[in-house]
Amino acid sequence: MPEKYNERAPFNDWWYWSECLVKRFRTIEEIYRENGEHDRAGQIGELAKKLKDTCMVPVEAIRKGHKTDEEKINIKKLEEDAIYVCAEMFRDILHNFPFMSSTIQNFLGVAWNELSWDEATAELDEFGNPVKKKKRGSGDSRIMELFWGPKARQDEGIRSGRVADGGLPGILFNLMMAEKSSSNRAPTQFGQFMQSAANQQFMNVTKAEKAGTVMNFKPPGGF
Repeated sequence: MPEKYNERAPFNDWWYWSECLVKRFRTIEEIYRENGEHDRAGQIGELAKKLKDTCMVPVEAIRKGHKTDEEKINIKKLEEDAIYVCAEMFRDILHNFPFMSSTIQNFLGVAWNELSWDEATAELDEFGNPVKKKKRGSGDSRIMELFWGPKARQDEGIRSGRVADGGLPGILFNLMMAEKSSSNRAPTQFGQFMQSAANQQFMNVTKAEKAGTVMNFKPPGGF
């Protein structure tokens, strides 16, 4: 089930969904390049980089630890600054999402709502054995994840790009709407996991980064 934001979400939720966006944008960047749209590829690549870099400012501070009151106050300020920048970016992304989705569908010759992770028909081959018949794009996990997200986390796909069709556009819209409230930032399942992951990584991040390890902060399974 998608997360509902009746209260303002903590920074770690913004970080989580920003990471999802970065992954989808990297796929869009690849598809643009494959279709000769190098200017658009460069633009979406820069957008992904800015989004990731924005979130990494408070994340790096969290990794260094926050034992004193001064450190905790500084991290909260960095988190609010990052949320402000992400919110400005999300506003523009929501405006452009339908165009992005439509363009990629045209390039690939697919319709987002005709794709399905579990799509198959009981057609038989010449030996009488059932065979799977998939629409174009269904066999490409990269395309499926772009529109529908990973199989176990299908709120993470861009779908049509319109808020009404859910997925990432719907989540971003909920985050933005919650920011208009005067509530405190309420902990959520995403926020708790991301905070735990950042704190845990603090214990071995120096060694991991020197070895070139890329840490994965995404929670396992569906939600």
